Amino acid sequence: MRKDSRERVILFGGIGLLLILSSCAWLRKEPAEKEQAQKEQAGKEYVQKQQVQNQTNSVRRQAQTEIEAGRFQRAIDLWKEIYQEYPKDPNVRTGYVKTLESIKSRGDLAFETNDFRLAEKIYEVLTRNWVHFSDFSQSISFRKDVLEKKIKTSRCLFTEEQVASHLRAGKFRKAVDLCKEMYYKYPQDPVVLIGYIRTLESIKTTGDRAFEGSDFALAGSVYEVVLSNVTSASRLNGSLSFSREGLTAKIRDCKKILFENGLKQYRSGNLNQAILLWKSILTFDPENPEIKRAVEMATFQSINLQKAK
Repeated sequence: MRKDSRERVILFGGIGLLLILSSCAWLRKEPAEKEQAQKEQAGKEYVQKQQVQNQTNSVRRQAQTEIEAGRFQRAIDLWKEIYQEYPKDPNVRTGYVKTLESIKSRGDLAFETNDFRLAEKIYEVLTRNWVHFSDFSQSISFRKDVLEKKIKTSRCLFTEEQVASHLRAGKFRKAVDLCKEMYYKYPQDPVVLIGYIRTLESIKTTGDRAFEGSDFALAGSVYEVVLSNVTSASRLNGSLSFSREGLTAKIRDCKKILFENGLKQYRSGNLNQAILLWKSILTFDPENPEIKRAVEMATFQSINLQKAK
């Protein structure tokens, strides 16, 4: 019995030793597998980081090309796409910010060199896309409200340039239409209102000079342009140096003088000259039935005279 007991003890001891050795081997294996997994994860992260970096560098180059070509929206779209994919990547965010700052600088340069049309366009692009980068707007050197003010100022200055150009060319209706458009956009802005008033005053002065120089056709046309726009902008009436009644009287005087001059030419047998004078009235009073009849009658007589010859 003692011999069997010793054998059993030895047997169980051997089994226990094997279990202990197996356990030690497992313990040694577990840290090794964990370390291997960490290495693999680190490798994957490195590869991904390199891929993101390569994409970021590519986007940076493409965006710069788009900016230089004046395609500012496209430059922003490039960063918007990669930012949506990697919103936490610091390099992506930094590149995005630099591109936005570069576009803003282009707008400022255009503004400083009096290219107000381009400046307005650039500021509008940034404002329109603000929602896409508002979550990191604290990293940008400019604010949305500043852009909006720049847009308004650029628009006003560009309009002022166009108005001056139209006035020089004698395109008075186009000049007034631009002022009116700005006035309707910013009815409470005193600068816009002053610009509108100044334009109407300038055109009225041109009409007065034409009247004094006996160019009643031009004077009538100019007064009509001013009158039609004073009527549509009631707020301006109290700020102008003239009234609707005064303009109406001036237009009536122009029509009367032109009609009488035409009548003199008609009675003298100068039908073509009479027709020209009466037609000039229709340029600022196109629905005048009396003048229409006079033109038709003189034209008919002129044709008959030509046939008789």
